[in-house]
Amino acid sequence: MPELDAKLSKLFDSLNKNLYKTNKVMELYKPMNEIINSIAQDVRQLEDISEKEPLFNQMVEEEVKRRELIGLYKKMQTLIENLKDEIDNYEKEINQGNVFLENFRTYRTIVFENSKKSKDYLTKIIDSFNIEEFVLKFSVVGTIDLNNIATHVGGRKVGIDIVVPASNIDLIFDEILKSQNMKFRLSSSEGIVVYFEKDNILHIEAPSKKIKLADSIAKEFDGKLLDE
Repeated sequence: MPELDAKLSKLFDSLNKNLYKTNKVMELYKPMNEIINSIAQDVRQLEDISEKEPLFNQMVEEEVKRRELIGLYKKMQTLIENLKDEIDNYEKEINQGNVFLENFRTYRTIVFENSKKSKDYLTKIIDSFNIEEFVLKFSVVGTIDLNNIATHVGGRKVGIDIVVPASNIDLIFDEILKSQNMKFRLSSSEGIVVYFEKDNILHIEAPSKKIKLADSIAKEFDGKLLDE
């Protein structure tokens, strides 16, 4: 259906562009927050002086009038109230959009309390998706002795990769993760890729249906799902 394909393409282009625009505008919130805090602090100091030194109130009155501070303050107050009302109106739609997009999530970073829970989680993943073997891929091969690693993890070297039985996941943790200078990932024919940020922090990539199940399994091992 060419017409639907074209419509979907335009919709994704529009969504992508507007999300980038929105996030860019939201970056301005931090300096705006700093400015408003500074305004509040200035007003508090003026209030304190007015209460403790009433003789200066005449000067305060003259400055408020000369600088048209009441009008400026009211304008700021109105803008903030209008912005709050608009954001409140958008919030429901934004939340609905988030729920819709989450249905198509194909990645998740999970933080576990320790490496044992991380390993137990992967063991459950292997069982749940009937994974028989992983392909161990290094980010940078360089001077890595692949034959030696293959021996230690009970796998076999294939080109610049190592094919490892999924049942040897313990050896992945014990023999490779202890070396902090080797970045690697595990790929499976079931479409699941596991990146090890640390021995207790895993980044999983997989089709959305499998990510949903992976999320559910992570909760069994007290994994913290990062919402990013």
